[in-house]
Amino acid sequence: MSRKRYAGYTLIELSITMTVGSTLMILSVGLIHQAMRYHSVTRDRSLEHRLLDRFSGEFRRDIHRAKSAEVKSDGGLELTYNDQTIIRFAAEEDFVERTQLSDGKVIRKETYQFRRAINCQFVIQSDLNQVGLTIQSDTTGQIMNSAPKREFKAVLGRLLQYQAAEVNNDV
Repeated sequence: MSRKRYAGYTLIELSITMTVGSTLMILSVGLIHQAMRYHSVTRDRSLEHRLLDRFSGEFRRDIHRAKSAEVKSDGGLELTYNDQTIIRFAAEEDFVERTQLSDGKVIRKETYQFRRAINCQFVIQSDLNQVGLTIQSDTTGQIMNSAPKREFKAVLGRLLQYQAAEVNNDV
């Protein structure tokens, strides 16, 4: 007697294939989820870095143009220009606000909004004629909690010194 040979797979072959496929799919979903989470953290850090670059540039320009600086009792910083324009920096839990005043009226207000809480401290080093800003992110409960402390320093009135030197050289 001859047996007919049917083309196809046995039940055991199909169940083994499905088990291996399911295992690979479960592992890949976990890896994809982890990669998406790290991508999100990296994107947030990149946005924060760009924000800090923009803020530090504005902070340095303001310090270089100012003739005097004062740390206020509320922890904010107040800069005065030669034309009596006042720049105020005020730090809150998750943002720093820059306000430009002229004759007591608000000319421009800009807010630098961070995605997480920050600790911000303004410091005046009168012996070096420098104004400093230290920003430390509060990383409690973050996935990657190694956010560095950032320090920005600028020489008070630096542009005023250069302008005065140019005027003296022209005479």
